[in-house]
Amino acid sequence: MIRELFGRYASLTFRDNLVILPKDGPEFRSEDRTKQIRIPWSYQQSLKRMMFQTINLGMKYGKNSILLTTDSKMPFILPKSCILLPLITDLALFRMPEVYRLSRVMWWRLQYYYICRRADLFLAISQFTKLEMQRILRIPEDKIHVVPCAASDYYYPVREPVQLYLIRKKYNLPERFLLFVGNQNPRKNMKRMLQAFDTVAQKIPHHLVIAGEQGWKFRSEDILKTLQNSRKIHFIGYVPDEDMPTLYSLSELFLFPSLYEGFGIPILEAQKCGVPVLASRGSAMMEVGGKGAVYIDPYRVDSIKEGILHLIGNPEHAHELARKGVKNAGRFSWDRSAQILNDIIEREFSK
Repeated sequence: MIRELFGRYASLTFRDNLVILPKDGPEFRSEDRTKQIRIPWSYQQSLKRMMFQTINLGMKYGKNSILLTTDSKMPFILPKSCILLPLITDLALFRMPEVYRLSRVMWWRLQYYYICRRADLFLAISQFTKLEMQRILRIPEDKIHVVPCAASDYYYPVREPVQLYLIRKKYNLPERFLLFVGNQNPRKNMKRMLQAFDTVAQKIPHHLVIAGEQGWKFRSEDILKTLQNSRKIHFIGYVPDEDMPTLYSLSELFLFPSLYEGFGIPILEAQKCGVPVLASRGSAMMEVGGKGAVYIDPYRVDSIKEGILHLIGNPEHAHELARKGVKNAGRFSWDRSAQILNDIIEREFSK
């Protein structure tokens, strides 16, 4: 998200830009007016990186600047001439603190306390997140602007037989499958999704493929022991960006029964690839999925099960849903979002 939004913003603004990344951070495309600095610590060196981020960064680079940050990731020490502009992605920290380590909850809440006192303007990635910021952080509505996310341009329906064959072979994919994409954090609702699939596994020819890294407080082997049809469930781990459009295109239904999302980019990725979507009714997911998804109650295993059976048993409806999904995904683009961000900055800070 950061690479897409800030990278495109940097390509259209007339302002000079400075991008600060860990030494192992992702590639960031540079424009003539954009300078990159790689700090000497990696993502894994969290303590040293955190000390730089909260103390040194602001004093060294913040003078006479607009500091764009995400969520609570900001310096505690900032010069008075620095304008702080935080982009809030979600407030799961407050709604579901049990899914995070206690030390992180305490640290992040302290940072949010400071952000709310220091920033004059805030960005949110969805209308839902904006409402959460009003309810939880007590930020006035007129101080929050929405800059939505999008799916990357390289997502499209892959139909080339050789490419489909290569990805199927690379990940040892079954002939027909449902797909989930995301980390295995408890708020992704993996346990209920697996239980729902287990109840329908003998009624449908499909398997379930789960792409994403192992998450905090979730052990796949523990839940798999309790299921009768675990042989039809495949954890394929991390999948690089270049393989994702083909993976989506090979699937027949995308499942996203998350308990809480500030946006839900995978919904748009699946829609852009022409895959019908089954998502949760709640948080930002209906706002994002629009008419291109069927929505279920993520807290009820039966609701997830019924949604799966309905779409698998009604291919015409699934096909129509996929068509609507492609149209819905067209409502969002990183270029438009970058333009929105640029307009906000120039309108609010060029006075």
